[in-house]
Amino acid sequence: MCPEYKPNGIKIPETRYHKTIKWLCIGIQAGVVLYLLSIWKSLPDSVPMHYNAIGEADSYGGKWTVWITPAGMLLMYQFLALVERHPDWWNTAVTITRGNCEKVYGMLKNMIVSVKFIVMLIFGYLSICVGFGEKLGGWFLPVSLILTFGCIIIFSVLLVKVSKD
Repeated sequence: MCPEYKPNGIKIPETRYHKTIKWLCIGIQAGVVLYLLSIWKSLPDSVPMHYNAIGEADSYGGKWTVWITPAGMLLMYQFLALVERHPDWWNTAVTITRGNCEKVYGMLKNMIVSVKFIVMLIFGYLSICVGFGEKLGGWFLPVSLILTFGCIIIFSVLLVKVSKD
């Protein structure tokens, strides 16, 4: 049973969903690194480094800059994994009681894990586009925002629902 107002020390069980997403995220990261290593020799000396809102490259850098995006991906993964392990850092936005704490913290962990996966997909796609020297496409920004914030909104609604059960 969870403490009523003090989530310190709560261990939220890792479900099959959490494990699956973790391995998918690791697979995306490994795939990006292997892909970049495999095309390294064929990369041009100048690759896209920044994209504007409509997905066109508007800044270029040396070929070593292809490693910035995978490094950012790894840092984001590690940060979200750290947050995932510390429920005492989470702002639940709902009242935690002894009766709902397991469901509330479980739902929040599901949200963090899902956002982590979406972030890995976004960074993975960025890395591949940089490697190919391709445009992201005008759809990339709105889809990325809809996926990220849509996930957060859906889980927030579910969070309110489970907190009342």
